[in-house]
Amino acid sequence: MEAAGQVRELLDAMVRLDVRTPAAPELVERLDEVLGLLRGEIAPESAMVPDLFKDRKGDYMDRSPVSGVLNPIAPPVSLRMDGENGVRTSTRLGLPYQGPPGRVHGGWVATLLDHLMGFAAGTVDQWIFTRSLTVDYDHAVPLFEELELTAWVEEIDGRKIWVRGQIEAGGKVVAQARGLWLPPRNRPAPQD
Repeated sequence: MEAAGQVRELLDAMVRLDVRTPAAPELVERLDEVLGLLRGEIAPESAMVPDLFKDRKGDYMDRSPVSGVLNPIAPPVSLRMDGENGVRTSTRLGLPYQGPPGRVHGGWVATLLDHLMGFAAGTVDQWIFTRSLTVDYDHAVPLFEELELTAWVEEIDGRKIWVRGQIEAGGKVVAQARGLWLPPRNRPAPQD
């Protein structure tokens, strides 16, 4: 969606903006106008929480905070299958994702790996949950550079799906992870 891309640009501009800019009062006024336009159009929060046991979760994926085209906080990633049990993407992260100067925040590194590895574990066809995720930060993950992310299913043992993932920058592995994913056992009771 074009609007989400523009808000993504706005987020990037906001983290680079001098807080003393003379444009600040006008910016606030214009953003209030935009929010006023949206208030009558948005669904209640409860309507946006998907049912785990419905057919598919396309709406969730579109709104995902990691790869959702409708979610402006999602970094620019587009997941694609890599063989039968793998997935890959590439991205370039800017200042909204910065932790230490010039580096991607470790929380975003873990989030990207969790999302990519979960996708490889089978989230395309079913709901699946991260049970365990161990991330090794081998080197600093740089901002403003092309990052290659890959994940693949390593082993399936009954309900347990073991997955590995990694992030490369400049041909070097900068972060890698191993995790365990599980589908839900039973449909939760209405009160759960």
